[in-house]
Amino acid sequence: MVAQSRRQHPVRFTIVRKDGQVSEIRTNSSQLNHFLDLLKLSRARNTWISYGHDLKQFFDGIRKAPALIDRRDCLTFMKQQQKAGMSEATINRRLAAVSALFNELALLDPEHFTQNPVHPHAGRAPHSSSLYRRQPKRLPDTVAPEDLRKFFQALPTWRDRTLMLLMWISCLRISEAVAIRFEDIECSRRSIRIAHAKGNHPRVVFMDRFTFAALNRYLDEERGQRFPQVPEVFVAFKGTARGQPLTVNAVQKLVRYYAEQCGLAHLHPHLFRHTGITQLVQHRMPEPAIRKLVGHGHPDSLLPYLHLGDDFVETEFEAAQARLNSAPPLGLLTPGGAE
Repeated sequence: MVAQSRRQHPVRFTIVRKDGQVSEIRTNSSQLNHFLDLLKLSRARNTWISYGHDLKQFFDGIRKAPALIDRRDCLTFMKQQQKAGMSEATINRRLAAVSALFNELALLDPEHFTQNPVHPHAGRAPHSSSLYRRQPKRLPDTVAPEDLRKFFQALPTWRDRTLMLLMWISCLRISEAVAIRFEDIECSRRSIRIAHAKGNHPRVVFMDRFTFAALNRYLDEERGQRFPQVPEVFVAFKGTARGQPLTVNAVQKLVRYYAEQCGLAHLHPHLFRHTGITQLVQHRMPEPAIRKLVGHGHPDSLLPYLHLGDDFVETEFEAAQARLNSAPPLGLLTPGGAE
């Protein structure tokens, strides 16, 4: 009876940080703790943290125990998120975290968790029963060359320039860039081993000569012999976080600050990765090689980048037609069909 009453208490989250990094996510619910432990063991670190934050958002808004959550609570949460100005993509991502939780609880305790409140009939009627909001297909944005030039001129340090080049030229996610350690770098190949990649699929990426030169200048002129006990390459040099590894949030703030300084308020870190992938696609790097470099597993993952930019499509169309035939087709350009 005591155990049953505990299950009905609203969920409270505790997120512990050590050296500026999330080290533990715990709750007062054994069911939530089981799910978070499972994620930490089986998924990438950033996935575990992301799910933790998204589930905290849900249970902070819906003050109930998991066993009491129903479909109406999910609708209430969606309204809360809409009112807070969250995008459809963000709402769907948070609903996906809740759905994943209830899928696992149904396996753990099928007697009490008989149905997923977000997606009750997964696999049978996904569109009619799911609460996920329909989203228009989005094409990834890119940063124009003149905006890239303006932004890089505003960056004051080699550390910041190196980070942006890694996200742009080497197509790293922001979380992958800040997690790089000295032991991950192979100078002879200008390569970096991405140990904590999305989906727990480590990979190797490469730096061009400009990125490698910027990295060396950062290490020689700014990092030097400071903070020898810190294995991460990129650290904070000021404030309360001095000597600690840079966080995703710190880089996001950095980009936002300098973007606003040069009148580029639309700029955000992931745009650098989108721009780099788009450039590789447009310069005809083989798609399997791009997918391996950027950490995409699905063969269709590059399709959005192939459809970027009407100017690019127009140029490619004109070039193809010039190669096909320079003569007017089928005599259609003269009266009566005569050539």
